[in-house]
Amino acid sequence: MALLLGACGEGPTPTSTGPGTPTTRATSPTADAGGSASGVRLARVGGVAGFSDVLAVGPDGHVTGTTRNGTVDCTVPAATVLVLATAAAPTSGLNAGNDRIAVSVEREGSTSDLGEAQGGDPLSSTVRALLDDVQQPEGQRTVCR
Repeated sequence: MALLLGACGEGPTPTSTGPGTPTTRATSPTADAGGSASGVRLARVGGVAGFSDVLAVGPDGHVTGTTRNGTVDCTVPAATVLVLATAAAPTSGLNAGNDRIAVSVEREGSTSDLGEAQGGDPLSSTVRALLDDVQQPEGQRTVCR
């Protein structure tokens, strides 16, 4: 499973269909330079803080991407990769929240909207932990080192 980082303006934009309404939509897989399909791509946009985060997680745990604070290049543990690649998307409890942040996970040609990723399910918790962690200076990160 090869992965590709999408730049701003590329790929699907997270959308919300309303509080508590999960959505999953098919997308066209993106090909990397080697021609293989991408796997896991995370995106978080919006909110008062002005999030504009796009991350790609490789099968080896290598994470690349951009956040409002700059570029990201770090590594997550194998357990994190496993959850991102295989955990079921939540089917209830999505909350658009007051901050209007949209979080999505793209993998295997489909995109799952996670609302603000505030759910207690494994996928939402893992995505939220990674997206929050990469906002920190490298020396203060605990998930992606």
